[in-house]
Amino acid sequence: MANQVYEAARTVIAVREYQDKEVPEEALRRIVEAAHLTASASNAQPWHFILVRQRDGLRKLGSLIRTGPYVAGAAAAVIVAYERKNSLGVSDASRAIQSMILTAWGDGVGSNWAGWVGMESVRKEFGLPDSHDVIAVVPLGYPRRNVIGKKRRKPFNEVVSAERFGTPFA
Repeated sequence: MANQVYEAARTVIAVREYQDKEVPEEALRRIVEAAHLTASASNAQPWHFILVRQRDGLRKLGSLIRTGPYVAGAAAAVIVAYERKNSLGVSDASRAIQSMILTAWGDGVGSNWAGWVGMESVRKEFGLPDSHDVIAVVPLGYPRRNVIGKKRRKPFNEVVSAERFGTPFA
């Protein structure tokens, strides 16, 4: 029996070039809903998500994220913030980001993780309160080219052990 979640994890790849094509509202809703439904330590849900679809907002995001100018060419993007006071906020928000990336991929929508914590200019520009920090921006769009290929990963037994570090996984 095929496992769709495993297939998404097995084939997902970072996408930084997008077609000039809108992502349907229902797919965007599903992607953000996947983040909202993600498990959270003590069910605190210390996150906030801002879906940006307007071209001006996407261009602004692209100009504010040093490692992600390509966000400007996406069909949409999700700003992911977490409550600074929550010690597990980074962990919970990271889990939500992965849920979005896999859900998007399941709909044929490419994405990536852009930026990393402390994006004060993004926080201020998009009206998040001082109590929040922006952990990342997740651009969304249909890949410009076929990106499914072989992933370059370390050998399985180099990164996975059984029972104890260094014991080969049979």
